[in-house]
Amino acid sequence: MVSAQVHGDFLPDNYISVLQQLKRNASRTPTSLALVSLEIDDSITWKELLDWCSLISQFLQELEIKANDKILVLGENSIENLILYYGIQAYGATYCTINTDINKNHIIEMIDRIEPELIFFEQSLETLPIEEIKNTRKFSFGDRKSCTDLFAKLSCFDHNTFYYLKNNQTDNCVLCFTSGTSAQPKAVIHSFCNYQAIAQHQLERWSLKRKDRILEFRSMSWASAHMISLNPTLLAGATLLLGKKFSRSHLVSWIEKYKPSIIVSVPTVVNMLLERPIENGKKTFESVRFISCSTAPLMADAHRRFEKTYDVELVQLYGMSEGGIIAANTPGEREIGSVGTAGKYQDISIRDSNRKLLGTSEIGEIETLSAQHAKAYLYADGNVELLRGKPLKTGDLGYIDGKGFLRITGRAKDVVIRGGVNISPLEIDSLISQLPGVMQVVTFGVPDPVYGEELVSWVVSAPGHRLTIQDLKSFCAEKLPEQKRPKYIQLVQNIPKNKRGKIDREKAKLDWQTSQKKGNA
Repeated sequence: MVSAQVHGDFLPDNYISVLQQLKRNASRTPTSLALVSLEIDDSITWKELLDWCSLISQFLQELEIKANDKILVLGENSIENLILYYGIQAYGATYCTINTDINKNHIIEMIDRIEPELIFFEQSLETLPIEEIKNTRKFSFGDRKSCTDLFAKLSCFDHNTFYYLKNNQTDNCVLCFTSGTSAQPKAVIHSFCNYQAIAQHQLERWSLKRKDRILEFRSMSWASAHMISLNPTLLAGATLLLGKKFSRSHLVSWIEKYKPSIIVSVPTVVNMLLERPIENGKKTFESVRFISCSTAPLMADAHRRFEKTYDVELVQLYGMSEGGIIAANTPGEREIGSVGTAGKYQDISIRDSNRKLLGTSEIGEIETLSAQHAKAYLYADGNVELLRGKPLKTGDLGYIDGKGFLRITGRAKDVVIRGGVNISPLEIDSLISQLPGVMQVVTFGVPDPVYGEELVSWVVSAPGHRLTIQDLKSFCAEKLPEQKRPKYIQLVQNIPKNKRGKIDREKAKLDWQTSQKKGNA
């Protein structure tokens, strides 16, 4: 077990409310930039952000919004959306969000589940079925400078007045949805205290300062962006550089113009930048302290090649919507192939299938107990499952090495059992990716009448390389014991991914089985 200090009441040390953080930043550095919208070169200072939050507080007070009342905000990555994100929480209500791209087929069900008191929706989201939502007050919003709709109403209030609810830190601050592949994604309810615990972790692990400029292009509708970027930026009084989405063509100009000190990234972006390296890449990243990488596994070979190509440190971390930042590497002390050491307030343990505690370097399911844990799940049937104060099973497999670093070996549900031997597909992916010329790989299990399951590996060649099936089979024969060698290896053009860019093993498996049926027809 790897432990960080976890209090019996599971509350963070030195709690400071969202409103207090805003006031502190506006007092210390009123003219410093809080938020920058990269595509349109728009920005807002900490003093301006506090002023807008004060107007939101008066509007919500006039509408008699109470603690734990849910306010749904449907919007893109924009300064206006983030004004609402900070303003609703500073007042003391609950900010709710849905990713409208990925969940457009579930939006009505999700809204019914949330039961919001208010809905704020961005005018640019024209295809949303807002008219189908009855008995809920709705307000559209657009560019705050045009003073139309919601922001026109806000401008009528007094900048010098701030209403706020006398919250308990265990009250609800955010409701968001997981990015799972289930037909009905889980809603996760966060409390002010668990979001504060996560922000404290980020502040300490990354040594964040007011001078830091954090570049974030992932959707603000995911908890990951709140945990890694939005809340730590507020706590540190730093600057958030906000892109609507990742743009390879814009990345260089963003870096050159805005000089980020930290870039928040994902493995898909790392692989894209390796597939077609940026010209003069090492010079491009000179201003960057480090690049973070999370949300999906990153192969060790890709990690090494990226650092060699761009001469900038890549720092992995590991978290969950409901679990917070479970483990993270420290910049300057990162271990390639590891997601780092236990996060602040995190107690991590490795358990076997009977929940027996395992020792150093023994592989089992990762469990965690933490003040970072979310408050509850809200299911589609309306049932609420409380999460805090008890172990959270992550569904991931891994081990803790002799230096206390957590290493993930795969998902429990992805394990392939071949002739009674448990095999992690991620282990096979990691090994095959070490062969020069391999850009991407996915391994999965398929039914076999003799062994129960057999292994299939799909491989995408890097541009300019001419891999053969025999190259891959010979490499596997050299590096893997016989029982772990894929029986079937195929070279493919693309590997299936979900809408968040994560490799979709289940879709790959279904596609393979479909192709086999057609071949036998």
